[in-house]
Amino acid sequence: MMHILIAIALKSLLVAGATLGLLALLRHRSASERSWVAHIGLLALIVIAFAPLVLPRWNVATPALLSAPAKSEITAPSPAPSTIRKSPLPDATTPAAVRLEVSTPAISPAAAAAAIYAVPAAILLLITFLALARLIALRARAEVLVDSRWLSALAMAQRRMGFKHGTALLTSDELGSPISWGLMRPVILLNSRAVEAAGEAEAIIAHELAHVARLDWAKLMLARLATALFWFNPLVWLLAREAHQLREESADDAVLGANIADTDYAQLLVGVARHECSGLLLGAHGVAPSKSSLARRVARVLDSASPRGPAAGSFALGVFTGAILIAAPLAALTLTPANESKLNAPKVAAAADPAKPYYAAEPAPADLPNIIADGVTTAVAAIAADPVKPAADAREAALDHAAEARQDALDQAAEARDAAIEQALATAERARVKAVKIAAAHGDHDLDALIQMRAVGISPEYVAAMRAAVPALARLAPEDFVGLKSVGVTPDFARDIVAAGFRGIDEDGLTEARAIGLTGGYIRALTAAGVRGNLDDFVQLRAVGIRPEFVQRLRSAGYTTSDPDKLVELQAVGGELLGPRPPPKPPKPPRLPNVNPADDPGD
Repeated sequence: MMHILIAIALKSLLVAGATLGLLALLRHRSASERSWVAHIGLLALIVIAFAPLVLPRWNVATPALLSAPAKSEITAPSPAPSTIRKSPLPDATTPAAVRLEVSTPAISPAAAAAAIYAVPAAILLLITFLALARLIALRARAEVLVDSRWLSALAMAQRRMGFKHGTALLTSDELGSPISWGLMRPVILLNSRAVEAAGEAEAIIAHELAHVARLDWAKLMLARLATALFWFNPLVWLLAREAHQLREESADDAVLGANIADTDYAQLLVGVARHECSGLLLGAHGVAPSKSSLARRVARVLDSASPRGPAAGSFALGVFTGAILIAAPLAALTLTPANESKLNAPKVAAAADPAKPYYAAEPAPADLPNIIADGVTTAVAAIAADPVKPAADAREAALDHAAEARQDALDQAAEARDAAIEQALATAERARVKAVKIAAAHGDHDLDALIQMRAVGISPEYVAAMRAAVPALARLAPEDFVGLKSVGVTPDFARDIVAAGFRGIDEDGLTEARAIGLTGGYIRALTAAGVRGNLDDFVQLRAVGIRPEFVQRLRSAGYTTSDPDKLVELQAVGGELLGPRPPPKPPKPPRLPNVNPADDPGD
């Protein structure tokens, strides 16, 4: 949608700019000829807006530099029903916890772009419609003018200008200066002051009748429609203003061509300028010039050297043909990003159901009427929607989903931890049993402790170092050191865990930490990132694969990271907020030493 709007904007810039440039080149031609050029340019803009409804598309790929960057292919898209955002507000139970906040699904960028364009266009069209409705109401309340002087002036002007169609001549006290509008049943509406100035009747009637004869009301509606559709283009506004000026100048030329003295007509323009009906002129033409155009119109009226002839038929036909030959291909031209075909091509997902057929998405509308309809529909739906209940429902659903995902992550961590610890304990028990059997085979119960230690490579230095590193091991029996040694617990490992803040750790805690791959460096890194917890918490974090880098990224993004359970929850359902990454895998337990007491040389 965005590239369609950009393409339409570029087309309107090209057409409006070319028309204004041509008007500048023809500045020495008559107002009628220049008015024809201006309105053909406005017509070309309307063709650009509506022609895609009936013309086939002429797709042209844009250069690579103008194409949108290629998007990575998603093999199994599954849009989430809601998104999770961070919030610095803590909950009531945990002072520094992470709070998950749910937002309703946002409007797509394409729909937002259509709404941003369509709403101003619809407002401008509505303003024009209201102006026309006001004119209709004004006509219904007006009175038929029966003054003989004005009726004679109307008949005289019609005869001079060769206009044979009937025109209603009405009067009303609700306007400041004469106006005219209409196509099939044109209306000239006079104000009370104009009715009293019967000496100006012929000039006023001639001016308004010139608008009627030249179908200027249809041209005015053409300009209003063009500015509404291309409201974002300043060149279109400049062209519409110049077209309005040229319509008035053409009507002035018709008045002067009806043998109205230029000085008298100039005085009329100056006299009625202060009574301009700016609101009504959105849908009608009037004698009174705007303050910005008064000087230009008066100067031109008094300039006898100005060309005042009508547009020649050959000139008008040439301009019209040239505009159509340019506008039609330009309207059918559709700029397609170079990678759009790849992006829109059907992609077979690895997990997709082959029984379900693929249906290509319908192409986005390239004509402005459909874009306006879609954009207004989107805007109205967004305004009319009740944001409270959907947001609450989405939040509740997301929290339920988060709770389920958190529980799944905890279960997965517990299973991985229990499996690793069970393996470690089983290895330690097998080593101890083998050591006891060896001692029994020797029959020397006094040497039982020494044989058990030698069976797994335990030396007195190992026992002393372990007891010095961990105070809780001071009264540990020799066979319990066999279990520690069998799973790979070394004095350095024990000192590392104690130095990380767990001075009271016992032999079971050391066995679990070694089995799950927990290290003192890992504990210190998480502690530096703000994590607080006991040994079981750190074992759980290590089991689900939470790395210190992940916690640092959460902290940099503004999340509190002290609660291990919240970290597991974020890892399970909110980690994608920090960028795409593969799902974490529970770490593999460390490889345990292969203890075979039978191979000990002490047998």
